[in-house]
Amino acid sequence: MEFSDLVALKVKELMQEKNMTTYKMEDLSGVYSSTLTMFLTRKTKTIRLENLLYICEALKISLSDFFADERFNESEAKEWFKKPKK
Repeated sequence: MEFSDLVALKVKELMQEKNMTTYKMEDLSGVYSSTLTMFLTRKTKTIRLENLLYICEALKISLSDFFADERFNESEAKEWFKKPKK
């Protein structure tokens, strides 16, 4: 699984555990619900690290605990094509 997909999945799982909507998350984290929705529905593949930190604070979890999930050990970065050297 790609790294960003796993981050989105983990956020969704934690929000579900805490019975939290995107609007409640916006309220607690300060991250716009539109930004959350775009990331969680995978319409955008990136999220700013600062926003993830705010999300973790709203979920009452540290960033290190968030990434302590063993699934991150097996995640992969998307292949990026490098421009050929001249």
